[in-house]
Amino acid sequence: MKKTTLSILATICMLLAFSFSGQAQKKISRTVKAKLVTTGQGVNPNIKSEAPENDVEETESRGGGSCNIRFANYTGYYVNIYVDGYYRGQLSPRGGGTVVVAEGYTTIYCITAGKTLEWTDAGTCKNVYTFKLYP
Repeated sequence: MKKTTLSILATICMLLAFSFSGQAQKKISRTVKAKLVTTGQGVNPNIKSEAPENDVEETESRGGGSCNIRFANYTGYYVNIYVDGYYRGQLSPRGGGTVVVAEGYTTIYCITAGKTLEWTDAGTCKNVYTFKLYP
Protein backbone atom coordinates (compact mmCIF):
# COMPACT_ATOMS: atom_id res chain seq x y z
CA MET A 1 0.00 0.00 0.00
CA LYS A 2 2.82 2.43 0.89
CA LYS A 3 4.60 1.74 -2.42
CA THR A 4 1.43 2.37 -4.41
CA THR A 5 0.74 5.64 -2.58
CA LEU A 6 4.33 6.80 -3.03
CA SER A 7 4.34 5.98 -6.75
CA ILE A 8 1.03 7.83 -7.27
CA LEU A 9 2.36 10.90 -5.42
CA ALA A 10 5.61 10.80 -7.41
CA THR A 11 3.65 10.61 -10.68
CA ILE A 12 1.46 13.56 -9.70
CA CYS A 13 4.52 15.65 -8.74
CA MET A 14 6.21 14.89 -12.06
CA LEU A 15 3.09 15.81 -14.03
CA LEU A 16 2.79 19.12 -12.18
CA ALA A 17 6.46 19.94 -12.71
CA PHE A 18 6.25 19.34 -16.48
CA SER A 19 3.00 21.25 -16.89
CA PHE A 20 4.43 24.42 -15.29
CA SER A 21 7.75 24.37 -17.15
CA GLY A 22 6.04 24.54 -20.56
CA GLN A 23 4.22 27.78 -19.69
CA ALA A 24 7.25 29.97 -19.01
CA GLN A 25 6.80 32.31 -21.97
CA LYS A 26 3.55 33.81 -23.16
CA LYS A 27 3.00 33.65 -26.94
CA ILE A 28 1.96 36.99 -28.41
CA SER A 29 0.88 37.66 -31.97
CA ARG A 30 1.10 41.28 -33.14
CA THR A 31 -0.41 42.60 -36.37
CA VAL A 32 1.67 45.47 -37.69
CA LYS A 33 0.28 47.69 -40.48
CA ALA A 34 2.64 49.28 -42.99
CA LYS A 35 3.08 52.98 -43.47
CA LEU A 36 4.58 54.71 -46.47
CA VAL A 37 8.21 55.73 -46.20
CA THR A 38 8.57 59.48 -46.53
CA THR A 39 10.98 60.35 -49.31
CA GLY A 40 13.85 62.70 -48.72
CA GLN A 41 14.10 61.96 -45.01
CA GLY A 42 17.87 61.54 -45.27
CA VAL A 43 19.46 59.01 -42.91
CA ASN A 44 16.89 56.59 -41.50
CA PRO A 45 17.08 56.84 -37.68
CA ASN A 46 15.74 53.27 -37.33
CA ILE A 47 18.77 51.72 -39.08
CA LYS A 48 22.17 51.59 -37.35
CA SER A 49 23.80 49.05 -39.71
CA GLU A 50 22.91 47.75 -43.15
CA ALA A 51 23.29 44.18 -44.41
CA PRO A 52 26.90 42.98 -44.45
CA GLU A 53 28.59 43.15 -47.83
CA ASN A 54 31.66 41.05 -47.06
CA ASP A 55 32.56 37.88 -45.17
CA VAL A 56 33.56 38.97 -41.69
CA GLU A 57 33.17 36.35 -38.98
CA GLU A 58 31.24 37.57 -35.95
CA THR A 59 33.16 37.19 -32.70
CA GLU A 60 30.08 37.22 -30.49
CA SER A 61 29.32 33.78 -29.12
CA ARG A 62 25.89 32.22 -29.44
CA GLY A 63 25.89 31.27 -25.78
CA GLY A 64 24.20 33.20 -23.05
CA GLY A 65 20.69 34.51 -23.24
CA SER A 66 18.97 34.70 -26.57
CA CYS A 67 15.44 34.69 -27.87
CA ASN A 68 13.54 34.07 -31.08
CA ILE A 69 11.45 36.67 -32.89
CA ARG A 70 9.03 35.29 -35.47
CA PHE A 71 7.86 37.15 -38.56
CA ALA A 72 5.05 36.51 -41.04
CA ASN A 73 5.20 38.58 -44.23
CA TYR A 74 1.71 39.03 -45.72
CA THR A 75 2.95 41.31 -48.51
CA GLY A 76 4.25 40.66 -52.00
CA TYR A 77 7.54 42.42 -51.20
CA TYR A 78 10.94 41.42 -49.88
CA VAL A 79 11.25 42.85 -46.37
CA ASN A 80 14.50 43.66 -44.53
CA ILE A 81 14.45 43.10 -40.75
CA TYR A 82 16.28 45.27 -38.22
CA VAL A 83 16.34 44.61 -34.47
CA ASP A 84 17.40 47.58 -32.34
CA GLY A 85 18.63 49.15 -35.58
CA TYR A 86 20.87 46.26 -36.68
CA TYR A 87 20.20 44.23 -39.84
CA ARG A 88 19.07 40.68 -39.02
CA GLY A 89 17.76 39.27 -42.29
CA GLN A 90 15.26 39.41 -45.12
CA LEU A 91 11.81 37.89 -45.55
CA SER A 92 10.60 36.58 -48.90
CA PRO A 93 7.27 37.78 -50.29
CA ARG A 94 4.45 36.06 -48.41
CA GLY A 95 7.07 34.16 -46.42
CA GLY A 96 8.06 33.91 -42.83
CA GLY A 97 11.06 33.41 -40.67
CA THR A 98 12.63 33.52 -37.24
CA VAL A 99 15.44 35.78 -36.08
CA VAL A 100 17.60 34.85 -33.07
CA VAL A 101 18.80 37.87 -31.07
CA ALA A 102 20.43 38.55 -27.74
CA GLU A 103 18.23 39.07 -24.71
CA GLY A 104 16.92 42.53 -24.05
CA TYR A 105 15.93 43.74 -27.51
CA THR A 106 13.43 46.58 -27.57
CA THR A 107 12.43 47.47 -31.13
CA ILE A 108 11.87 45.84 -34.48
CA TYR A 109 11.94 47.80 -37.71
CA CYS A 110 11.09 46.33 -41.10
CA ILE A 111 11.30 48.02 -44.48
CA THR A 112 10.67 46.74 -47.99
CA ALA A 113 13.76 46.21 -50.14
CA GLY A 114 12.64 49.10 -52.37
CA LYS A 115 12.16 51.31 -49.30
CA THR A 116 8.49 52.12 -49.94
CA LEU A 117 6.76 50.54 -46.91
CA GLU A 118 7.93 50.27 -43.31
CA TRP A 119 6.78 48.70 -40.03
CA THR A 120 7.92 49.35 -36.47
CA ASP A 121 6.95 47.81 -33.14
CA ALA A 122 8.42 46.76 -29.81
CA GLY A 123 8.88 43.54 -27.88
CA THR A 124 10.95 41.76 -25.28
CA CYS A 125 12.48 38.36 -24.71
CA LYS A 126 10.03 37.71 -21.89
CA ASN A 127 7.44 36.56 -24.42
CA VAL A 128 7.48 34.79 -27.77
CA TYR A 129 6.41 37.35 -30.37
CA THR A 130 5.13 36.75 -33.87
CA PHE A 131 5.01 39.98 -35.86
CA LYS A 132 2.52 39.77 -38.73
CA LEU A 133 3.42 42.32 -41.40
CA TYR A 134 0.49 43.56 -43.50
CA PRO A 135 0.53 46.15 -46.30
